[in-house]
Amino acid sequence: MLDVHPPHHAAHTWRDFFVHIATICIGLLIAIGLEQCVEALHHHHQREDLERQMHVESEQNLDLVGAQIRFAAQRRDYLNACVHALQAATPSNGQLIVTLPINNVSFPARSQGLLVSPSRGTWTIAQAAGTVALLPAEKAKVYARLDLTADFERQAEMEISHTAALLATARLQDHAATPDGHPIRLTQVQADDLLHAFGTAREAATDFHFRLVVLEGALEAVVANVDSLQQMYPYQIRAIAREGANAAASSARDVSNSAPQP
Repeated sequence: MLDVHPPHHAAHTWRDFFVHIATICIGLLIAIGLEQCVEALHHHHQREDLERQMHVESEQNLDLVGAQIRFAAQRRDYLNACVHALQAATPSNGQLIVTLPINNVSFPARSQGLLVSPSRGTWTIAQAAGTVALLPAEKAKVYARLDLTADFERQAEMEISHTAALLATARLQDHAATPDGHPIRLTQVQADDLLHAFGTAREAATDFHFRLVVLEGALEAVVANVDSLQQMYPYQIRAIAREGANAAASSARDVSNSAPQP
C-alpha cells in the first residue's frame, strides 16, 4: 500500500505548492516502479520454475513412453500374426484348423502387468494456478500441444484395454482350453468372430503405438526447450521416421531368422 503524507508546513506560494505536488508524484512513480519490478521478478521466477518442471516431467515421461512403445509394437505384431493365421486357416471336415502364434509380448519392466499413463500434472496445476498466462504465447502453445498429444495417447490406451477385454471374451467363448501354439478347430462363425476381435484389437494396438511415437517426439521437443510449434513438429516427424526404420529393421531380422539355413 502506498501512503501519501501531508506536508509539515503549509504551502505559501504557488512555487511551494508545485514543488510539493512534484515531490509526491515522483515518490509515487518510484514506489510504483519498485513494486512493478518486484512483481516482474516474481513472475519471472514463476515462469522459470514452470519451464523447469515441464522439462523434468518430460524427461521422466520419455523413459516411460519408450518402454511402452516397445510393448505396443510387440502387441501390434502379435495381433497381426494372429489375424494372418486366422485368414490362412485350412478347412477340414467342415471346420477350420488354425494355430495361433505364441504370445511373447512382455509388459514394460516394473509395470506389474499394467500400463502407466505419462504424467500430466505439471500442466494441469499450472492451468489451475493461472501461471500459464506468464508464459510467452508460442511457448504456451508448445506445452498445450504436448498435453493434447498426451490426451490422445490416453484415449488410445483406454481403447487398447477395452479391445483386449473383448478379445479375451471372444477367445474364451470359442476355445477356452486351447493355448497358443496348438491347433484349434473352429466353425466358420467362430473363426469370423475371432478374426473380428483380433482385427479390432490390432487396430487399437496400431493406433496406441502411433500415439506413443508422436508423444515421444513431443516430449523430446520439450526436453530440447523448443520455443514454438514450428520447432516442435520436426521432432515428432523424426520420431515417426525413426520408429518406421526400427520396424523395417525388425521385419528384416524376422525374415532372415525364418529363412532356411544352408
